[in-house]
Amino acid sequence: MATTDPETRTDWRDVASETAAFARRVGWKPLALLLGAVCAIAVVAFLAGVRYGAPAPVELPLASADAPPPVATTAPSMLQVHLAGAVQRPGLSEVPAGYRVGDLLDAADGTHADADLAAVNLAERLRDGQQVYVPRQGEQSPAGFAGSRGATGATSSALIDVNTATASQLEELPGIGPALAARIVDYRDEHGPFATLDALERVPGIGPSKLAQLRPHATV
Repeated sequence: MATTDPETRTDWRDVASETAAFARRVGWKPLALLLGAVCAIAVVAFLAGVRYGAPAPVELPLASADAPPPVATTAPSMLQVHLAGAVQRPGLSEVPAGYRVGDLLDAADGTHADADLAAVNLAERLRDGQQVYVPRQGEQSPAGFAGSRGATGATSSALIDVNTATASQLEELPGIGPALAARIVDYRDEHGPFATLDALERVPGIGPSKLAQLRPHATV
Protein backbone atom coordinates (compact mmCIF):
# COMPACT_ATOMS: atom_id res chain seq x y z
CA MET A 1 0.00 0.00 0.00
CA ALA A 2 1.41 3.38 -1.05
CA THR A 3 2.17 5.89 1.72
CA THR A 4 2.45 9.66 1.54
CA ASP A 5 5.69 11.35 2.56
CA PRO A 6 4.93 13.43 5.68
CA GLU A 7 7.17 16.22 4.39
CA THR A 8 5.23 16.56 1.08
CA ARG A 9 1.73 16.10 2.52
CA THR A 10 -0.33 19.31 2.48
CA ASP A 11 -2.01 20.29 5.74
CA TRP A 12 -5.14 22.11 4.59
CA ARG A 13 -5.73 23.37 8.12
CA ASP A 14 -2.44 25.30 7.92
CA VAL A 15 -3.47 26.71 4.51
CA ALA A 16 -6.80 27.86 5.90
CA SER A 17 -5.11 29.42 8.92
CA GLU A 18 -2.60 31.33 6.78
CA THR A 19 -5.36 32.52 4.44
CA ALA A 20 -7.39 33.85 7.39
CA ALA A 21 -4.33 35.61 8.78
CA PHE A 22 -3.66 37.24 5.35
CA ALA A 23 -7.26 38.40 5.12
CA ARG A 24 -7.06 40.02 8.57
CA ARG A 25 -3.90 41.87 7.58
CA VAL A 26 -5.21 43.28 4.27
CA GLY A 27 -8.85 43.37 5.21
CA TRP A 28 -11.75 41.33 3.89
CA LYS A 29 -13.14 44.05 1.63
CA PRO A 30 -10.04 44.47 -0.60
CA LEU A 31 -9.78 40.69 -0.84
CA ALA A 32 -13.41 40.43 -1.91
CA LEU A 33 -12.87 43.14 -4.51
CA LEU A 34 -9.82 41.32 -5.88
CA LEU A 35 -11.69 38.03 -6.17
CA GLY A 36 -14.61 39.80 -7.82
CA ALA A 37 -12.28 41.43 -10.36
CA VAL A 38 -10.68 38.08 -11.19
CA CYS A 39 -14.10 36.49 -11.68
CA ALA A 40 -15.27 39.41 -13.86
CA ILE A 41 -12.19 39.12 -16.09
CA ALA A 42 -12.76 35.37 -16.46
CA VAL A 43 -16.42 35.91 -17.41
CA VAL A 44 -15.54 38.62 -19.96
CA ALA A 45 -12.85 36.43 -21.53
CA PHE A 46 -15.29 33.51 -21.80
CA LEU A 47 -18.01 35.61 -23.41
CA ALA A 48 -15.52 37.14 -25.85
CA GLY A 49 -14.38 33.67 -26.91
CA VAL A 50 -17.98 32.60 -27.49
CA ARG A 51 -18.79 35.80 -29.41
CA TYR A 52 -15.75 36.10 -31.63
CA GLY A 53 -14.39 32.58 -31.69
CA ALA A 54 -17.41 31.04 -33.44
CA PRO A 55 -17.45 31.19 -37.29
CA ALA A 56 -19.63 33.86 -38.83
CA PRO A 57 -22.99 32.56 -40.06
CA VAL A 58 -23.34 32.22 -43.84
CA GLU A 59 -26.43 33.77 -45.36
CA LEU A 60 -27.71 31.87 -48.39
CA PRO A 61 -29.56 33.82 -51.11
CA LEU A 62 -33.24 33.14 -51.30
CA ALA A 63 -34.82 32.24 -54.62
CA SER A 64 -36.79 35.09 -56.07
CA ALA A 65 -40.46 34.52 -56.76
CA ASP A 66 -39.94 36.08 -60.21
CA ALA A 67 -36.99 33.85 -61.13
CA PRO A 68 -37.71 31.66 -64.19
CA PRO A 69 -37.88 27.90 -63.64
CA PRO A 70 -34.75 25.91 -64.56
CA VAL A 71 -34.61 24.78 -68.17
CA ALA A 72 -33.86 21.15 -68.88
CA THR A 73 -30.85 20.75 -71.16
CA THR A 74 -30.62 16.98 -71.33
CA ALA A 75 -31.01 15.24 -74.67
CA PRO A 76 -34.12 13.08 -75.27
CA SER A 77 -33.74 9.53 -74.00
CA MET A 78 -35.85 8.05 -76.82
CA LEU A 79 -35.78 8.72 -80.58
CA GLN A 80 -38.53 8.50 -83.18
CA VAL A 81 -37.12 7.01 -86.41
CA HIS A 82 -38.86 6.09 -89.71
CA LEU A 83 -37.66 2.76 -91.11
CA ALA A 84 -38.61 1.67 -94.64
CA GLY A 85 -37.49 -0.51 -97.52
CA ALA A 86 -36.42 -4.14 -97.47
CA VAL A 87 -36.94 -4.65 -93.73
CA GLN A 88 -39.11 -7.06 -91.77
CA ARG A 89 -40.97 -4.42 -89.76
CA PRO A 90 -41.07 -1.04 -91.55
CA GLY A 91 -42.70 2.01 -90.04
CA LEU A 92 -42.15 4.36 -87.12
CA SER A 93 -39.86 2.98 -84.45
CA GLU A 94 -38.99 4.30 -80.99
CA VAL A 95 -35.42 3.46 -80.00
CA PRO A 96 -33.10 4.60 -77.19
CA ALA A 97 -30.76 7.51 -77.82
CA GLY A 98 -27.34 6.29 -78.90
CA TYR A 99 -28.68 3.58 -81.21
CA ARG A 100 -27.03 3.11 -84.58
CA VAL A 101 -28.59 2.02 -87.88
CA GLY A 102 -27.47 -1.55 -87.29
CA ASP A 103 -29.18 -1.58 -83.88
CA LEU A 104 -32.38 -0.25 -85.47
CA LEU A 105 -32.40 -3.05 -88.06
CA ASP A 106 -31.87 -5.65 -85.33
CA ALA A 107 -34.77 -4.19 -83.34
CA ALA A 108 -36.95 -4.44 -86.48
CA ASP A 109 -36.22 -8.18 -86.85
CA GLY A 110 -33.66 -7.66 -89.58
CA THR A 111 -33.94 -7.20 -93.33
CA HIS A 112 -35.17 -9.18 -96.33
CA ALA A 113 -32.83 -11.60 -98.06
CA ASP A 114 -32.40 -9.28 -101.05
CA ALA A 115 -31.62 -6.15 -99.00
CA ASP A 116 -28.60 -4.17 -100.19
CA LEU A 117 -26.85 -3.58 -96.84
CA ALA A 118 -23.77 -2.26 -98.62
CA ALA A 119 -25.79 0.87 -99.43
CA VAL A 120 -26.52 1.53 -95.74
CA ASN A 121 -24.12 2.90 -93.15
CA LEU A 122 -24.79 0.48 -90.31
CA ALA A 123 -22.47 2.39 -87.97
CA GLU A 124 -24.27 5.75 -88.37
CA ARG A 125 -25.68 7.09 -85.10
CA LEU A 126 -29.43 7.72 -85.23
CA ARG A 127 -31.06 11.13 -84.69
CA ASP A 128 -34.59 12.03 -83.71
CA GLY A 129 -36.88 12.33 -86.78
CA GLN A 130 -34.45 10.44 -89.03
CA GLN A 131 -35.47 8.30 -92.02
CA VAL A 132 -33.66 5.06 -92.77
CA TYR A 133 -34.30 3.40 -96.13
CA VAL A 134 -32.83 -0.01 -96.94
CA PRO A 135 -32.95 -0.60 -100.73
CA ARG A 136 -33.11 -3.98 -102.42
CA GLN A 137 -30.28 -5.22 -104.62
CA GLY A 138 -30.10 -2.98 -107.71
CA GLU A 139 -32.87 -0.66 -106.46
CA GLN A 140 -32.68 3.12 -106.57
CA SER A 141 -34.03 5.20 -103.71
CA PRO A 142 -37.76 5.99 -104.12
CA ALA A 143 -38.61 9.62 -104.79
CA GLY A 144 -40.49 9.85 -101.50
CA PHE A 145 -37.32 8.93 -99.65
CA ALA A 146 -34.89 11.20 -101.42
CA GLY A 147 -32.38 12.26 -98.83
CA SER A 148 -33.29 9.47 -96.43
CA ARG A 149 -30.64 7.73 -94.37
CA GLY A 150 -29.07 4.84 -96.21
CA ALA A 151 -30.61 5.79 -99.57
CA THR A 152 -28.53 4.97 -102.59
CA GLY A 153 -29.55 7.47 -105.22
CA ALA A 154 -25.91 8.03 -106.17
CA THR A 155 -26.30 8.24 -109.95
CA SER A 156 -24.75 10.69 -112.35
CA SER A 157 -27.96 12.76 -112.48
CA ALA A 158 -28.91 12.62 -108.78
CA LEU A 159 -27.65 14.94 -106.08
CA ILE A 160 -25.89 13.25 -103.19
CA ASP A 161 -27.15 14.27 -99.76
CA VAL A 162 -24.06 14.83 -97.63
CA ASN A 163 -26.19 14.29 -94.51
CA THR A 164 -27.32 10.80 -95.54
CA ALA A 165 -24.72 9.37 -97.90
CA THR A 166 -22.28 6.70 -96.79
CA ALA A 167 -18.54 7.21 -97.12
CA SER A 168 -18.49 5.18 -100.36
CA GLN A 169 -21.28 7.35 -101.80
CA LEU A 170 -19.46 10.53 -100.84
CA GLU A 171 -16.44 9.31 -102.78
CA GLU A 172 -18.54 9.66 -105.96
CA LEU A 173 -18.47 13.43 -105.51
CA PRO A 174 -15.75 15.24 -107.48
CA GLY A 175 -12.58 15.78 -105.49
CA ILE A 176 -13.69 13.57 -102.57
CA GLY A 177 -11.42 10.63 -101.83
CA PRO A 178 -11.62 8.00 -99.07
CA ALA A 179 -9.85 10.15 -96.47
CA LEU A 180 -12.01 13.24 -97.06
CA ALA A 181 -15.19 11.15 -97.20
CA ALA A 182 -14.30 9.65 -93.82
CA ARG A 183 -13.74 13.15 -92.38
CA ILE A 184 -17.18 14.26 -93.58
CA VAL A 185 -18.85 11.24 -91.97
CA ASP A 186 -16.90 11.68 -88.72
CA TYR A 187 -17.76 15.39 -88.53
CA ARG A 188 -21.43 14.63 -89.26
CA ASP A 189 -21.60 11.95 -86.56
CA GLU A 190 -19.96 14.23 -84.00
CA HIS A 191 -21.70 17.54 -84.75
CA GLY A 192 -24.97 16.48 -86.39
CA PRO A 193 -26.24 17.08 -89.93
CA PHE A 194 -24.99 19.98 -92.03
CA ALA A 195 -27.51 22.84 -92.11
CA THR A 196 -26.21 24.11 -95.48
CA LEU A 197 -23.57 23.12 -97.99
CA ASP A 198 -21.48 26.06 -96.79
CA ALA A 199 -21.08 24.21 -93.47
CA LEU A 200 -18.90 21.67 -95.28
CA GLU A 201 -16.04 24.18 -95.03
CA ARG A 202 -15.80 23.27 -91.35
CA VAL A 203 -14.50 19.85 -92.41
CA PRO A 204 -10.68 19.88 -92.62
CA GLY A 205 -9.63 19.68 -96.26
CA ILE A 206 -12.68 21.44 -97.75
CA GLY A 207 -12.12 25.05 -98.76
CA PRO A 208 -14.02 27.51 -100.98
CA SER A 209 -12.70 26.04 -104.24
CA LYS A 210 -13.54 22.47 -103.21
CA LEU A 211 -17.00 23.58 -102.06
CA ALA A 212 -17.65 25.29 -105.41
CA GLN A 213 -16.71 22.02 -107.11
CA LEU A 214 -19.20 20.09 -104.95
CA ARG A 215 -22.21 22.43 -105.26
CA PRO A 216 -23.58 21.05 -108.58
CA HIS A 217 -23.48 17.49 -107.26
CA ALA A 218 -24.33 17.70 -103.52
CA THR A 219 -27.26 18.74 -101.38
CA VAL A 220 -28.42 18.74 -97.71
